[in-house]
Amino acid sequence: MNELHVLTTGEAARYCGVNFRTVIRWIERGQLKAYKLPGRGDHRICVEDFVGFLRDNAMPVPGELAGASRKVLMLAGDPELTGSGRQALLQDGCEVDVAGDAFVAGTLLAGCKPALMLMDANLVGAEGFRILDHLRSNSDYANVRVLVVAPAGDRDQQRWLDAGADALIAQATDRGELAAKVKLLLEV
Repeated sequence: MNELHVLTTGEAARYCGVNFRTVIRWIERGQLKAYKLPGRGDHRICVEDFVGFLRDNAMPVPGELAGASRKVLMLAGDPELTGSGRQALLQDGCEVDVAGDAFVAGTLLAGCKPALMLMDANLVGAEGFRILDHLRSNSDYANVRVLVVAPAGDRDQQRWLDAGADALIAQATDRGELAAKVKLLLEV
């Protein structure tokens, strides 16, 4: 795959099968995130933002762009999860960053722009609900998928989903199953 990072309005229009002026209208209405180049003011669209826009609007994601965002941020303290879980995700073709606390996770979130955040419920506790609220209320992170790794029998499972988590997985889950769940969430 060619290393695409940004698209022109014309390229985005071809992917969607619309006129480039339609793409410009989406940008002007705030539906599609883009930035302007200095000088003539042409728009450029980050591939991750474009893929998020397509998914949000139930539009097909072209194959060459679907793999563009396989970045995973792990907010975990469990050595088993950060070790073998990280290794399983790397073998599945994901780029993985690991944060041991919410502060480091926030820094990495802004810098690496992950497509998915894997959150260890044991590490974050009640702080995890505030993190989810922040992700869901901030347009820059609204498209980040969230997978919560919760202890088996966790009483807060439904609360995690209600707070904005996309999926839950049991902490004792096989790491191959974890990688499969992450892959599924990245393709949604």
